[in-house]
Amino acid sequence: MKKVFNVILAALLAVSGFAIEINLKVSPGAFFPFLSAGDAKYEFAGGGGFIDTGITLFGVLNVGPEFGVQVLPKKEAAKLEDGVAPVLVIVPVGLQTSAVFYPFSRIEAGAGIALGAYGGFSGDRQPHYAPWYRAFADVNFRINTKLSVGLDISWFDVQYNTYWGNPGAAGITAGIVLNFKFDTKKATGNVDASIECEESVFPLLYTIYKENPFGTITINNNETAEIRNVVVKFRSDGYTASEMECGTIKMIHKHRSESLAFCADFNDKLLRFSESGQISGEIVIDYELLGDKRVSVVPVTISVYNRNTVRWFDPAMISSFVSTNSQEVLEFSKYIVGLARNHLHTGLNRNLQFAMYLLEGINNSGIACENTSDTPYDRVHLDSQILDYVQYPYQTLTYNSGDKDDVGILFMSMLESVGLSAAYIPMQNDFIVAVKLGDDSNSLRNMFDGTDRILILDDQIWLPLSMTDIGYGFIDSWASGVSQIQEAIENEDELDFIVLSDAWQMYPPSGFSTGESDLRLPSERNLSATVENVLSQYINQEFGPKITEVQTRIKTEGASSELYNQLGMLYVRAGLYQNAMAVYEVSAKMGSVSAMNNLGNICTLQNDYKAAMEWYKKVIEIDPENATAKRNLERIAADLEN
Repeated sequence: MKKVFNVILAALLAVSGFAIEINLKVSPGAFFPFLSAGDAKYEFAGGGGFIDTGITLFGVLNVGPEFGVQVLPKKEAAKLEDGVAPVLVIVPVGLQTSAVFYPFSRIEAGAGIALGAYGGFSGDRQPHYAPWYRAFADVNFRINTKLSVGLDISWFDVQYNTYWGNPGAAGITAGIVLNFKFDTKKATGNVDASIECEESVFPLLYTIYKENPFGTITINNNETAEIRNVVVKFRSDGYTASEMECGTIKMIHKHRSESLAFCADFNDKLLRFSESGQISGEIVIDYELLGDKRVSVVPVTISVYNRNTVRWFDPAMISSFVSTNSQEVLEFSKYIVGLARNHLHTGLNRNLQFAMYLLEGINNSGIACENTSDTPYDRVHLDSQILDYVQYPYQTLTYNSGDKDDVGILFMSMLESVGLSAAYIPMQNDFIVAVKLGDDSNSLRNMFDGTDRILILDDQIWLPLSMTDIGYGFIDSWASGVSQIQEAIENEDELDFIVLSDAWQMYPPSGFSTGESDLRLPSERNLSATVENVLSQYINQEFGPKITEVQTRIKTEGASSELYNQLGMLYVRAGLYQNAMAVYEVSAKMGSVSAMNNLGNICTLQNDYKAAMEWYKKVIEIDPENATAKRNLERIAADLEN
């Protein structure tokens, strides 16, 4: 027996050099051997105890040797022969394995099995050796992290001359249990944390880090026991809007670590980083140790890129650069749209005309598209591994130049700031900005000679404009944008059509601006003259073929009110009201009621109410029940009264 004990002890000491925690459990108590081989041999109860030693593995499993002693009084000991001891002493030695659970902070529960060989000793008789096994469970109250006290119960079976099924003594043991824990690794008595970030934080995207992690937080439990209800938060004085909860962990075993996603509620002060740098922050860890609440605060440092840095891992993130409320953009775009309102052509699409004024306003202000940066768009946007430098709208206005995407961002900012929806398509060698003209309808389609120069997506009509060719004017920019998209479609290339309002759901606009502006605003005279020329090109391009077609039919088929009305309608759509009135008057002389109504409408638009009323009255003379003429007469009369 001594040799067996020494071998077990040596093995335990060898393993303990690598163990985290050694357990010593002493379980004194009573033994009720109600099941024995043959007739009842023992009194109702005996007593003794077990000693379990072992190491804790994985925080819940305990493995090690078990030994003990049980003394069983023999039945009718007074009648035994001389030399026969009145008691049987059982000395079990073996191995045990058990699982440990912590259902509550102060409660420890365990269950396991043990088996081995025992020696039975009774006076001068020859010792008896046979197998034994035990299944046990205990519940303890944890006085502190090293000591717990509780109750133990087990089924204990010592065999007589077999390995199974013929017990020399078997029954239940019950008693108290004392559990001692010895740590071979020093515990510092606190909870630590470390962070690992995939890369530096992008100030541009500061809003997305609240939902999208930028790294990992690892919580290290260096306390003297497991910790529970762990709540991990992050804060940075001056750079976070709130102390944000990154996550919770139900329990971390002693000397173990758990990781969770690193998120933060950053604020717009990150946009102050004109150069790459670092910010200081704190990981705040709330947890419970044996029911007591504790807090650990760990300082950390986070690297931050400069505010213009971005990586093209998702083209939609460029939407964050688009600023609709910076002072510089608002001042510039509202000035130009104010000029546009003084020169709008009533019959033409307003969004189209505003887009013309804004684009030509950029050109008239001397803002140029230049590819002179260290990170040219043509190369950088195709490689998500390269860090790109992208300008905010105010910078493009200040520098008076920018790369394709820089100018596109400025243009989109101007469009959105005056209520025009914009989208963009990052092409291989160009940056296309699309302007929403309105919902798909016959009236809007009629503004174009077919659909090959517009984009119709989700029942909406968009006009694509090339930023590479923005300096050549609206018509050339439009033609280039259409040509590149058509070529990409023919080649079956994938196109990212990114609507700003959709992209902003994921990447909200940063809105960064200095609040200081020194803008070079174009003169009304020069800008309006430029746009009038653009409108003439547009009318010739989109309406010219249709007008020529109708004029040819008049020559070949002969004059008719129907053809003159078609020609007049084309002139109206093109905003050429004088031309429209001339052909409508010819049609009216032919007796066309529709032409008379249209003449009245044009006169109304030109505020010539007297002439308009005369045309509507002529309609009623011919057609007394004409609802359109009656309604328009009533409206004019009401307006004149007011």
